[in-house]
Amino acid sequence: MRGRNAIFAAVLIVTPLSARGADLVVWWEEGYYAEEKEAVRELIAAFEAKSGKQIALVVHSPAEQPEAVRTAIDAGLPPDFLFGIWIEDRIERWAFEGELVDLTDTVRPDLFDADALDYSRLFEGSTGRRGLYALPMGRSTLHLHVWKSLLERAGLRLADIPDDWEAFWSFWCDQVQPAVREALGRDDVWAVGLPMSPVVPNDTRFVFMEFVHALGTDYVTPEGRLVIDDPRVRAGLVAAVERYTAIWRKGCTPPDAVTWDGRGNNGAFLAQRVVMTANQTLSIPNALRTPRPDDYYNNVATIEWPSGIDGNPLTMEGDVVRAVVFKEGQNVPLAKAFVRFLVEDGWLAHWATAARDRFLPPMRKLIEQPFWLDTSDPHRLRSAIQTLAWPHAYPYSAVSGNWRHSKVNAEGVWEEAVHRVVVAGISPEQAVNEAIARVKEILSE
Repeated sequence: MRGRNAIFAAVLIVTPLSARGADLVVWWEEGYYAEEKEAVRELIAAFEAKSGKQIALVVHSPAEQPEAVRTAIDAGLPPDFLFGIWIEDRIERWAFEGELVDLTDTVRPDLFDADALDYSRLFEGSTGRRGLYALPMGRSTLHLHVWKSLLERAGLRLADIPDDWEAFWSFWCDQVQPAVREALGRDDVWAVGLPMSPVVPNDTRFVFMEFVHALGTDYVTPEGRLVIDDPRVRAGLVAAVERYTAIWRKGCTPPDAVTWDGRGNNGAFLAQRVVMTANQTLSIPNALRTPRPDDYYNNVATIEWPSGIDGNPLTMEGDVVRAVVFKEGQNVPLAKAFVRFLVEDGWLAHWATAARDRFLPPMRKLIEQPFWLDTSDPHRLRSAIQTLAWPHAYPYSAVSGNWRHSKVNAEGVWEEAVHRVVVAGISPEQAVNEAIARVKEILSE
């Protein structure tokens, strides 16, 4: 009883007094931009006006929210509706353990992209059936950003960047870096900003998985079969680790890339310590748009990825960020009405736009709107075209029905493999063998 009381007391700390008498409790991760935060307040006010109910909005920082959610769930007092980026890797397990409400009868499937719904159709363990246990809120996709001004100092142009996978990476490390250092008279500028850190969350896994896709060696098939012991797949994973970490061994990414968190590559690029970097959202150019508009529109380019090894368009790694409704919430019917309101009354689209391009809408018809296809915006347009035209990666956990794949991601198994090669000096073969052993161990738990 004492343990239960302690958990309940902890919930009272993370839940403000205003939420305790409300008809609906909505937890929403704090946004990065003022416009995004205002859009959330607007949609809450609009739903209050429409429903005549009192809605409590509880906002936690991205770092605080996962622990707050865990505490609330342990106490049997989860929020009614939850949205957050850092809880993504927990959603599959909540669905499997029967914690979430099936939204199949709440969300019109024709309003969403099919693959966005695929991310959210998850297995419930007691029934062994799939349900729509999450609401697609937005999608992210990896972007490549380049300082045109630094490239030009090296005597090169965007048109000089190769489309072939191997030639692409050689271009940056073997041509751009020595040329830009000579032009600037500095040796503290690097051609590429690729993270080599095991810190979770960061961009290491997302960028590394592009190397896996480029080599055609996904270790879960689209049908959900685990093929990690296939000799061809294992060899491809070794090759992916070897080629990714070669960027480090060549001295082509900053030494502190081994400790970067989710903002490390952003900071290095914005400080012009690197000429090119990959990032999961458009947060890098967005940081320039207001304070440095000339850089946003003229000096920074968002470019296409090179083709895969086979010459076909590269499969794009990304996420569909999602919200959930908890079964143990105090008002499930009102929470489902809130979901319908977000989707059918246009507030989900309003929030995605106000989030200033952090996420694209999970609906093709919204991406095809003038806001996203604005030819005067060099970054938003490129992101939209990439999302509309390039193939998307599939989530291992969703296609296999095994939520433990999300635990592999949460633990940073592949980030650790990369990090051990560059810091501990082990071979890519050893790193992959260790990673495979850990993946199989997690999946069998």
